[in-house]
Amino acid sequence: MTSRRPPSTIAVPTWLHELHGTHSTRRDLALVHGCAWGVTALIAGLAVAEGLPPWKVALLALLVVDIAGGVVSNVTPGTNAHYNASRRARVVFLALHVLQPAVLIWLFPAWAGPVAGVAILTLLTAFAIEFAGRRASAAPVALSAAVGLIATILLAPAAFGPAPFAGLQLIMVLYVLKVAVAFPVDWYPGAEQAH
Repeated sequence: MTSRRPPSTIAVPTWLHELHGTHSTRRDLALVHGCAWGVTALIAGLAVAEGLPPWKVALLALLVVDIAGGVVSNVTPGTNAHYNASRRARVVFLALHVLQPAVLIWLFPAWAGPVAGVAILTLLTAFAIEFAGRRASAAPVALSAAVGLIATILLAPAAFGPAPFAGLQLIMVLYVLKVAVAFPVDWYPGAEQAH
């Protein structure tokens, strides 16, 4: 007996499978894009208000739309099922997330220490969960690591001085939530993606 796609889901175009899986709901798509574009507008507004050059504002917007959208997307059933299907895709996904902190360090070198430190610990957490076996039981581990990393981000100004950009700490918090919590945990254990 072949499984059918539940009537509440819609097929996602192939070129968006890495973002939303093969099927999603209109509600999930609206939440992902609403969060992605809403947070991006906030960060871009802060960047403009602080007088960052337009190229930095544009680059930050590209980073933030991916990071903020990913926080929500990675806990949706469609994206969760898509990445459950391939360990290789999960490992590649995590490896690519060295690029975002690298760009932040390039943009804000005064905070290279906190950005690099948080990124390394975030990726170590995500890879540890991946190689231990992606399970829902990993959620407390991921959340505990995230609390520690977020505390580090919030305390970083005491050691490194104020963040060179007001939105930098928010971007880092979202990065931790996306990479160490939302992505590595299997939020729907036992669920099969309908085709």
